Amino acid sequence: MYVLFKQPIFDREGQVAFYEVFLKDIKIKRFPENLDPLRATSITINIVADVTPQKIGGGKLVFINVPSLFLEATMFELLPPEFVGIELVENKRITDKLLGAVNELVDRGFTFCIDDFGFEKVNYLPLLNKSHMVKINWKEMVYTDEELREVMGILKELKKKIVAKNIEDEKDYERAKSAGIDFFQGYFLSKPVPIRDVRSLYFMKDTVIKLYDALKKRDLKKVAQVIEQDVGATYRLLRFVKSLYRERAHEINSVEDALSLLSLNNVANFTLALAITELFALHEEEEVIRRSLLRASLAQELMKLYVPSLEEKAYIVGLFSLTSELMGEHPHDIARELKLDEDIVEAYESRYNELGLVLSLVEVLEESADDEEMVKKVAKVLNTDMSKVKEAIHNARRITERITETTL
Repeated sequence: MYVLFKQPIFDREGQVAFYEVFLKDIKIKRFPENLDPLRATSITINIVADVTPQKIGGGKLVFINVPSLFLEATMFELLPPEFVGIELVENKRITDKLLGAVNELVDRGFTFCIDDFGFEKVNYLPLLNKSHMVKINWKEMVYTDEELREVMGILKELKKKIVAKNIEDEKDYERAKSAGIDFFQGYFLSKPVPIRDVRSLYFMKDTVIKLYDALKKRDLKKVAQVIEQDVGATYRLLRFVKSLYRERAHEINSVEDALSLLSLNNVANFTLALAITELFALHEEEEVIRRSLLRASLAQELMKLYVPSLEEKAYIVGLFSLTSELMGEHPHDIARELKLDEDIVEAYESRYNELGLVLSLVEVLEESADDEEMVKKVAKVLNTDMSKVKEAIHNARRITERITETTL
């Protein structure tokens, strides 16, 4: 899966000045070399447009890498120039068409940066007077200190800002700073961090809204339609159901076959779980995902003992209760964005209802599920037997294990 990453670029005071964004294949942890450059650029621009550069950069400029060969002014029609910069890469062939596109985009207010600049690369020179910045690859730089001072002097006279990339240790940083470099980028200062895969993000939002609506209407056919819209979701659902009914696995070949064996709630819950695990696919997030799934299942199991009519909502409340850790967004903001019922929002904001109470109990049991005294207190709050709370914990753990075996 391709994920968009952003890496901050710092000024001389050590403050983030702007960002560069680029795709990575999270399986190989680097740029997907087999991906067509035009396709990579298109994916990047679409993600930036959908998520918005304002949100990605927090109001700071966000630079997008574009191979010069593919630069078209129309590619940037959906992007606001005050928040987007264009970094020209692979500048091997400078054409009149390219210069025309650059002129048009500069006139519209976009900021340009030339990647891997060097005066020895004479083909770059026609772009120099169009650009606002140049980027030097610090690790591959061939200049001596004296030559570097000369280059810096010329660029300063031309009023160009200089970015040094691949700053990997303190020695690199101090030398670049002493040379008069304006901006600094590299692992020594900050590693790239992931921006959510927008396909998964919108699949999640669309899935949650549609499934929640189908669940309220008890519409099994609608649930099937939602799942069938995504090939990955269909595959994982079939795999999940076959793991539950191994003796009948050969009979399960479609979503309808799977639905005939599962209850509406189980299908909806699995698909909601799938949506959130698709969104957060990075290895370091798996533990938080497991906690989210366990909270969802435990909230549902406890609600069956307390107010059974709210068990479906309890699952959702538990599932999105850790979005602050996963997304940096408060659960009540996510609930409002997904247009969930007001009692779910209230559960996150104030806890002053049955859903909020159960969420609080889930948080307690998350840390103390094996503490007999704590389980006894939870049972008392729910006005039920301690054995039933223990059974709820056992069921939630079992359900979570089955789901994570299939989705993570």
